[in-house]
Order: sequence, then structure tokens, then C-alpha cells
Amino acid sequence: MSSILSRLPFDETLIYVNGEWTKSQASQTCRVENPDTAETIATVPECNAQDLDLAVQAAYSAFHDGPWVNEYSGAQRRDALLALATAIEESRQDIEELESLNTGKPINDVRVELDDTIDLFRFFAGYADKVEGRHIAAQTNRNLEGYTVKVPVGVVGFINAFNYPICLLAWKVAPALAAGCTVVFKPGPQTPLTTQYFAYLLHKTGKFPKGVFNVVLGGVGVGQALVDHDLVDKIGFTGSVATGKQVIRSTASTRNVRCTSVELGGKSPGVVMPDADLDKTAKLVVSGCMANAGMNCNALTRLW
Repeated sequence: MSSILSRLPFDETLIYVNGEWTKSQASQTCRVENPDTAETIATVPECNAQDLDLAVQAAYSAFHDGPWVNEYSGAQRRDALLALATAIEESRQDIEELESLNTGKPINDVRVELDDTIDLFRFFAGYADKVEGRHIAAQTNRNLEGYTVKVPVGVVGFINAFNYPICLLAWKVAPALAAGCTVVFKPGPQTPLTTQYFAYLLHKTGKFPKGVFNVVLGGVGVGQALVDHDLVDKIGFTGSVATGKQVIRSTASTRNVRCTSVELGGKSPGVVMPDADLDKTAKLVVSGCMANAGMNCNALTRLW
């Protein structure tokens, strides 16, 4: 059986912007390695600020002028996300192989993550047609009434980590699209390939208008450009504490102070009770600390 690398249905040297696979404006490239063997398995663009601006402009136009939020009903967005979940499920063997090669993970671990990815898109698809406001009666003044209306925040920029590429993408992108937002997504520079595969599947469904989902590739430079861009309404970041602090500082100092969500590393505690089965506990502690080669934000690193 040939490797998935020899039969990718997309050109990994291109980026997905405004509904098209297009050549990066940058001349620099980034090597993608299999961390298990240190073998170079792909070469992808190292996007620059010009690439990022084109992606943000596409997402901005899609949100303000396109049909995704202005014409599509919640039911139509629901159906689009369900179609995307089915497309992922139908291609899961290729995605699992690609994710395993790019992350160095055992295939059985990746299969669990693909289960979660598919379930997440189906779960949030169910929310797309249930976005509701509230009526609030002022109990101290019968002449006052309040109403809340939930609206999509706008253009969302996501910066992903390397340790769970496709699964973390689902956690970020599925609720944003369900709400009617448009997305500019930057995967971790070490693990971009399943994000590109995801973009291919999203495009293949024919359910998502151009500009709704865009991908830029690269490291700190394009990530900082995404954080600093004035047309981005919200930033979602997963990564280190140090970089997360920089993201928060940057989003607070831009012309438009924007919503920011950060998921950072932690020092997760474990507590062993006096009546615990110590043999079983020892195995669980090792697993809790070293699962995914210890590259978890909730890795068990303190014990009492």
C-alpha cells in the first residue's frame, strides 16, 4: 500500500485562501518532519504578512458581505458542518495515517482523536440552529424590559499547537463556524498537513462560501501578524504560557482591543488518597504524565 504522502489530494506547497489553493507571496519554505524518524516528509510555505492580510481580507469580506452569516440560516450552517463531519469520517484512514506520520503518534492514539474530531463537528452542528437570546423583565420597574441577542463575533484568528493538530482544530473551528464566524487558521509549523487536508475536505463539500475558512502556514512571524491585524475580531491561541502572555499583551495594545482566548500549559496535580490501590495508581500516574510523550496541557506533573 502506498503512503498517503504519495497520494495527497491537495498540493501541500499551496495555501488555502478565499476558497482557492493559491501560491504564497513568500519565498521562504518550512520543512515538515516525521519526529519519529527525523525524515522530511513535506515542504510547505512560510507565509508572510502579505499572505496573512489576503487571508484576513477574505474572511472579513466573507463575514460582512458573503452569505455565510448574512443569508444562510442556522439550519444551512448545521447541514454544512454535518456534511464536513461526514467527509472527515469518509477520509479518516488517510487523515489518521497523515497525522501519525506528521506527529509521530501511534495510529491507535490518532484514531481516538479522529473519533473526537468527527463528534465535535456533529455536536456543534447541532448548536448552529439553536442560537437564542433572552427576554429579561426588570423586576424593580415594570416599564423596563431587556433583550439579549447573540450574534457572531466576526473574523476569528486561530493559532494552533503541534501536539493535537486535527483535534484542536475541531475544538476551535467547529463552534466558530456554527456561530456564523469566519476563520483564519494557522496550524503549528511542525504539524500543518492535516489542517491542509481539512481545508481540502471543507472545499470539497461545496457547502462553505469562499473566505469562510482560510489557512496560513508558518511560525512566529505570521502568527504575530494575525494577532496584530486590525480586521480580526477575536484570537484563539493554544501554546506555551510565555507566548500566551505575548498574545494577550498584543491583543490589548492593538487599535481595537479584542476578545482573546488562550489555552496554555499547566501544572496539573494528582492526589493519592489513603485507600488507593497503589499498583493501579502508579500506572495511572505514569500514563497521566507521559501520555502523548508528555506533551499535554493537562499532563499530571504534581502529586500528593
